[in-house]
Amino acid sequence: MVDGSRPPLHGNRDPYGKSPLPDGDGVPVVPREPDSPTTRQKLVAAFVVMIVVVGVVIGALR
Repeated sequence: MVDGSRPPLHGNRDPYGKSPLPDGDGVPVVPREPDSPTTRQKLVAAFVVMIVVVGVVIGALR
């Protein structure tokens, strides 16, 4: 007869996923390119720079 009980699950292993890598084998790290700023971020940065420049000009004219 076949025993219907299942063996206990390991606490750190997904029973349905891949088995863990053996010691010494690692996944190579591929460097990611930095994300480029979005159009909205560029507009906000330009707006902030414009406010700073206007503030400096107004301060110099006083």
